[in-house]
Amino acid sequence: MESRDRQSLTLPGWINYRNRHMGKYLEAKKRGAVDVPIVPLLDVINANPHYVTTSSCSGRVVLLATSRNEKKGESYFYGKWHRPVLFDEVWPLVESFRGEMLWFKVDPFILHVAADSLGAALHIISLARSAGIKIAGIQSADSEKYHVEIRGIDTVATPLYDGELLVGEGYVAALVRVANRKMVRNARRIARFFDAVSTGL
Repeated sequence: MESRDRQSLTLPGWINYRNRHMGKYLEAKKRGAVDVPIVPLLDVINANPHYVTTSSCSGRVVLLATSRNEKKGESYFYGKWHRPVLFDEVWPLVESFRGEMLWFKVDPFILHVAADSLGAALHIISLARSAGIKIAGIQSADSEKYHVEIRGIDTVATPLYDGELLVGEGYVAALVRVANRKMVRNARRIARFFDAVSTGL
């Protein structure tokens, strides 16, 4: 920890940067705009002065409506859950959809963390790897911080509707079962990472 303390002094603006993002985090948490399942992990990381979280998602099951060219600005969530889902929540939405395309997706947790030094950035990456998280690395660096991305691997992406309904109830029921298994594994990855940072930061 001492080496990270010394290195942090070479990054002017870190304190202001950290205070700014801590303010955003605390305000978002107050408004209920932070995914509840990932809050304990965020709180542990943000309690350490060498780090601040800048964005996060705990993982989710989504029905994503898009145009056929899949432009981001033309997409929207037709359904979204940050937890395992029920078939009876998903199928009525699928059955009633009348847009261009509808996708069933599982997105894993993702976490962006700013660190005040290269040593601090490498340390939290090491903790992620020790918790079994394979995707963790430095995305960028500047005079204020090193930016780290950490994310899970539990994903699904399949079209359900393309001008017409492509699937039946049985297939959607199977997707829900797969999605829920992946959401459980995703939650376990978050829990293991929480344990790692709780003892290692």
